[in-house]
Amino acid sequence: MSTKRPRSNPKPLPFVATGAIVGFIVFGVISWIGPNRNEGFDITYDPSAALGYMSVLGLLLGALVGAVVVALLTYRK
Repeated sequence: MSTKRPRSNPKPLPFVATGAIVGFIVFGVISWIGPNRNEGFDITYDPSAALGYMSVLGLLLGALVGAVVVALLTYRK
């Protein structure tokens, strides 16, 4: 008899949610403390708009990274 337990697949939602939260925080901090890139272009952005766009980008990229990680963990043999 085999005493080997079958492997269970990880649940994808916690990985995607954690990746989205981490991406939101990282990109928000980058936007908040990053250098001023508007110099020399005669364009001014509201800092809150830049924070919002970077946070949404962080949410999307973080969720994508989380989905890739859970796909790789599910694919293992």
